Amino acid sequence: MFNSTSILIYTLFYIIVSICFVFKTTEFVSNGLTVENLFENFVGKEYDNFIVHHIKRTSLTIIIHSSIPLVYLLGTLLANDSEEEIVYQYFYELFCLALIPVVLSCSVLYKWMSNNWANHPLVKILIRYDPGDWMLVAREISMEYQCLQKLTLSCGTLTRIIVTDNWVLSINLYSVNIAKKMESSFVVYSSDNHNTSPDGNLGSVQFINIQVIPIRARVKSFFIRIKSEDFKTLEEKIGQPIQIADNIKLQRSRTERFIEVFRDEVRQNPVYSNYSATDIEDSICAGCLVNPPDIKLTKCCEDNDDTDLPKCSSCQCRPMWCVDCMAKWYESRQPQNNETLWLSSKCTCPLCRRVFCILDVCALQNSELARVN
Repeated sequence: MFNSTSILIYTLFYIIVSICFVFKTTEFVSNGLTVENLFENFVGKEYDNFIVHHIKRTSLTIIIHSSIPLVYLLGTLLANDSEEEIVYQYFYELFCLALIPVVLSCSVLYKWMSNNWANHPLVKILIRYDPGDWMLVAREISMEYQCLQKLTLSCGTLTRIIVTDNWVLSINLYSVNIAKKMESSFVVYSSDNHNTSPDGNLGSVQFINIQVIPIRARVKSFFIRIKSEDFKTLEEKIGQPIQIADNIKLQRSRTERFIEVFRDEVRQNPVYSNYSATDIEDSICAGCLVNPPDIKLTKCCEDNDDTDLPKCSSCQCRPMWCVDCMAKWYESRQPQNNETLWLSSKCTCPLCRRVFCILDVCALQNSELARVN
């Protein structure tokens, strides 16, 4: 098919760049090589006007992606150095063929733009919630998106899930799906496990697929995909239980697994009794503000002079943390890419910064943690 080296190299290079551009690889996103960044003057900023931004973004994305074959063909005019190339011999036929997706996408865009974007799929959803003026719903969503309390979850670079005070938004490459939280039900219908996460980190990761089912007439259901470790966070933000199919077993998050191991290790440590009941009377954990304090950091280990780790010392703070919050704090201070070092590593007290290891975390006498021991 190719007789010249130049057009072969150009073809391979163009295919690689096109794939990275369409599928928004991490390298391209970090360097701003995306439709929304390259054409920011046209699509605007997502933060300023969420709905208008994605109306223009999805429309422009379809046009640009449909133009990829045509741009390739025009590029061969510069890369081609041989009139014997099949691309050169059948250029006009290939040009007409590459022009078809561009014409079709332009006709779709023309239809969407008519009557103030009323035919755009995103606008059609908004009209279901306010037939009189869809811009009112658009402004409400945009205002909620600007709030810091929104929840944003991503699965790769192509999809994002955003949950605001009243709306669930699923952002995809060519579409945006919207549903009102209180008018929808949520069902986990499938899951899949992988040995590596999309960002390349080792370790088992589970993804779950959730169907969002709006009860409002003529609003179609859609699907969102998240990590199982984000399930509780999503459920709390939605404000209602998410149904789980009987055949689906959710994998516990890494933090939940570590908390269990941390609790087991603490139960094997000595019990701390050098305190009075008045020290913790009516006290609550300084981390979660829910559980009563049940651990104390006090030196019980024997430091090894052969290691470069700092030496442990007894914490001077009164008992003020529960074991779960201390486990989360301990985990957050460890190297996230090497879990095997966590239990043998060290940490600092959240308040006084004294160094301790897991052998120095002692359950309070008369606490539930100590009674289980």
